Amino acid sequence: MIIFDDVSLSFGRRVLFSNVMLNLRGGKVIGVTGANGAGKSTFLKLAGKMIRPDSGGVRLPKNKTLAAVSPEMKIYDALTATENLFFFGKLRGKSLDLLKLGERVGLDLETFGNTRAENFSTGMRQRLKLAILLGVDADIWLLDEPTANLDDDGREKFFYEVHGAKADKIILLATNDSAEVKACDEIIRLPL
Repeated sequence: MIIFDDVSLSFGRRVLFSNVMLNLRGGKVIGVTGANGAGKSTFLKLAGKMIRPDSGGVRLPKNKTLAAVSPEMKIYDALTATENLFFFGKLRGKSLDLLKLGERVGLDLETFGNTRAENFSTGMRQRLKLAILLGVDADIWLLDEPTANLDDDGREKFFYEVHGAKADKIILLATNDSAEVKACDEIIRLPL
């Protein structure tokens, strides 16, 4: 469970969160929705302790790993798809079946594995990010617009993986995309 304990956060005079009390349990996909600028991405960053609140605190389960996919997530452009997967897996101490990971997200590594990431389309980059997420197999997934730039096949594969993983994970999904919202079991609407 991720616990928001009286969390408040402002940017200048703009209050995004005021005295938020939440218990976010695993076993389901929790959607975070709201207008542009409402704080969806910021909410995920608070949940992952990537930023600190002005007051209150966020507690994560002990000894649990975290991984995120967001528009801000960087992959290494100078590395190939295979090298990126190997690098991120190695960071987490994982030995990965790279071809299988590629299949799960629709990234043909036999064809594109030796292609540098800088030559990938935005959709292919998103598939690579999702393969990295699956490969590191974290306990907590923070997903910010995860199907952005994916075609129908990529979106279908993403939803399949999320539903297959949710029983064992805490999954937060920030989105305004109607298909992503439908994939959620619970919705947090911002502002709170």
